[in-house]
Amino acid sequence: MDRHRRAWVGHVAAIAAASTLAGASAPARAAGDHGPLTCLDGYVWRQATPRDRVCVTPAVRAQTARDNALAASRAGATPGTFGPDLCVPGYVWREAIPGDHVCVTPATWQQVHDDNLTAGARRNALRVKVGDDAGTRTYWVHADGINVGVARVALFRPGQTSPALSWPVLAHRSAKGPGGELRFDTRLPVCGTPRNAIIRVRDPSSRRWSSSRRIATGCAGPQLRPTS
Repeated sequence: MDRHRRAWVGHVAAIAAASTLAGASAPARAAGDHGPLTCLDGYVWRQATPRDRVCVTPAVRAQTARDNALAASRAGATPGTFGPDLCVPGYVWREAIPGDHVCVTPATWQQVHDDNLTAGARRNALRVKVGDDAGTRTYWVHADGINVGVARVALFRPGQTSPALSWPVLAHRSAKGPGGELRFDTRLPVCGTPRNAIIRVRDPSSRRWSSSRRIATGCAGPQLRPTS
């Protein structure tokens, strides 16, 4: 009976490992929008555990899945000072998130540590700044943490869900880190009135709109038409 049970457990473990490895083949571009946790194009969630949302390369995610599948074979057989979660010689705890005691090589531990440090820069954060040019007194928009491609800069009136004005703007690859960035002069005049409009930027890939930046405009300047 024990022999049959061991065979059944081994069969289930093999299926689980194969399923984990299959999940590692997900494409580099994340499907859909996951809010602030969305990865920039070229990165995917690491998923060392179901709660792990650090953005890494597909190769690192595949390595993570392999380490999960081999976890039992790398665990120490004799509990020690630190409890039962010991590693065989040559391996250390991964520590992708607190409590992660999967045993990996020191090189993988270093990779995990480095990926955790750069996690924020690899997210589709859509950071937007709006300022005004001292010479022309018109508003400019800067965005980073955005994917490379044709983004959309738009002006909304309070309470409206459709832009009153919008412009296609190319987000170039950033020289400062992952993803892209853009800078655009809206030519909208800066007014001394209460802030009566909102600027937002839409990402080229996730199609998510950024948070709002309020401005005061419309008092003068060119009559601009919405751009399709």
